[in-house]
Amino acid sequence: MPKWFYKKIDGLTSDQALLKVFSRGQTDAFDRLYTRHKRGLFLFIFRQCQNRAIAEEIAHDTWLAVITQASQYKSKAKFSTWLFKIAHNRLVDHWRKHGNASHVLLDEVSDFLISKDSSAEEIQTLKGILESLEQLPPEQTEVVLLRIEGFSYAEISNITNTKQETVKSRLRYANKSLRGISEAQA
Repeated sequence: MPKWFYKKIDGLTSDQALLKVFSRGQTDAFDRLYTRHKRGLFLFIFRQCQNRAIAEEIAHDTWLAVITQASQYKSKAKFSTWLFKIAHNRLVDHWRKHGNASHVLLDEVSDFLISKDSSAEEIQTLKGILESLEQLPPEQTEVVLLRIEGFSYAEISNITNTKQETVKSRLRYANKSLRGISEAQA
């Protein structure tokens, strides 16, 4: 790898390039990938399982899979799509083994999302959103969370192994349900 490439690892290099460099033995590249995506990945997992310990275990398993499969990565999809697909599969494995527990504990999630600087109004709004999400079916919750993470319909379809029309339908039903919940609370 040319010297100029290593200088770009400080945040200017794409995820795909970092993964390629990592698969060739440059551990700094993995550190950059991990730093970029650890929080978003953990929160995605945490919002769908029952507790922090399980979320940490699934996130750890996801990162181990990234490490072991780095050399096999094909850049057909963005790195983040591939990463979240691995996490989704680990969540499905967990649910099959332990039952489907997709609703989160509001207090634990709030600890992660509410900062000391949050106003009382912001805290109340966030709690309302989280309580509403807890009322959705697991499949709808997942697509909403992935959409919030910034994934396109096609990427969500890839991550969840469903058709793009199914993703759109789940989002439509989730929006309708969330509107109904919001109106009922008003």
